[in-house]
Amino acid sequence: MAKINLSVSAIANLKIPNNKNYLTATFSGFPGLQLYLRWESKHVQPEGLDSVERQSKTVYNWRYRYQKPNSTQRTAVSLGNYPDVSIDEAKAEHGRLMALVKAGTDPQIEVLQDKLRQKMLASMVDGFTKKSSVNHVFMEFKKDWELTGGTERALRNYELSYEKYILPHWNGRDMKSISPREWDEFVLNIANIQGKKGAAEAVHKAMRRLFSYAVEKDIVASNPLFGRKAVLPSIASTPDETYLESRDVHKLLTELDEQPCEPMLKTLIALMLRVGVRSEEWTRVKLGWINFQKMRIEHPPEAMKNRKKAWTHLPENVITLLIDYIGTLKDRYGELDKEMYLFHEHDPHSQLERDYFSRKVSELSGWLKFTPKIFRKTVSTHLQERGCPSEVLRAIRNQTLAKGTGKNYEFGDLFQLKKEWIDRWQLILEEVKHDPEALIGEKESQLNDELSSKVNDLFA
Repeated sequence: MAKINLSVSAIANLKIPNNKNYLTATFSGFPGLQLYLRWESKHVQPEGLDSVERQSKTVYNWRYRYQKPNSTQRTAVSLGNYPDVSIDEAKAEHGRLMALVKAGTDPQIEVLQDKLRQKMLASMVDGFTKKSSVNHVFMEFKKDWELTGGTERALRNYELSYEKYILPHWNGRDMKSISPREWDEFVLNIANIQGKKGAAEAVHKAMRRLFSYAVEKDIVASNPLFGRKAVLPSIASTPDETYLESRDVHKLLTELDEQPCEPMLKTLIALMLRVGVRSEEWTRVKLGWINFQKMRIEHPPEAMKNRKKAWTHLPENVITLLIDYIGTLKDRYGELDKEMYLFHEHDPHSQLERDYFSRKVSELSGWLKFTPKIFRKTVSTHLQERGCPSEVLRAIRNQTLAKGTGKNYEFGDLFQLKKEWIDRWQLILEEVKHDPEALIGEKESQLNDELSSKVNDLFA
């Protein structure tokens, strides 16, 4: 329909046609601003309604439609429903989001992260009010500290670990819902990803003590960290395999095509580096799971390690890679069907063994030494250094979300954030392809040119 003036009277005259379920209105002078009209339920029968009833059963949703920065893709973000969000409020938000796009920021990320901040704020409130929350228990623990006979220094050490590491991550979390495996991952992240072994040990000790206190006060039935000192030897100062550093990623991007290995293995390596899915999950992917129109793989629950459904976002460059690879399958078989496995050896309907790719990548050890697991670590580490939230990283890796903390995310919202970070990762990889040092973070030490020259002279 033609653009209309943005006014109360113009909106009041909008009507969903009887032969449709929706109507999209656009407005003169406000590019991208839309009002999307739909029935409140699929059971509405519009033919028998008068004008007042039609309005009462219509949902009016403000939207801003725009082209994503650095992309040809167009998308839309919801601004809320009219009249809850007034015309003036919609105008103001439209102006703000237009300014974000002009500055190269995707409004969808901004809106989702704002929504997340609001939910995190609610979690902070829980931290002070819910009796079994981590924060509430720690406040009580401090009040009772003198009764334990402990020293002020010991309490201060617990406080330092709590305030710097535990509070930002666990604050409003119900202590009853924290699993040992989840805690181990948190501690090992501090030790091996952040490189703070001493801090990890102190944090683990503080949380074990807090759980013991919670047991004494009948807040939890048992201490899930009791006897779990075994996690500490797993804290490695120099892990055998951490992640691919900047120059290794550059080497992989620029030299993979030249390696003497089968095309299927090259395709898989490129996919794992770009979207971070486990190699064994790729062995289960069937052609019918790939939703090309929506740019994603839709993994059914039974195919996932955590038995939860998952969607893997496929950026445009990954779609191109898949189209080329699947084209070779079509040339081989003449006809494709949805039950064919994406990766297979001789029979397209027989699944590869789970360790197939682990065995195959060992053939490349003379060029670049790695295992399939290193790609997920590489994606996670470099995105984490650029501010990607931990729960989004878990979702990118298709891991189970932390109980409680995961409630801050709805499945659709989380997938949108996954998409944005994976798309950002593609741009980062393009930089690395041209600059071997593009992934070197600000925190990483770099020798100055003068000293580098002296070192080179020594070992020339």
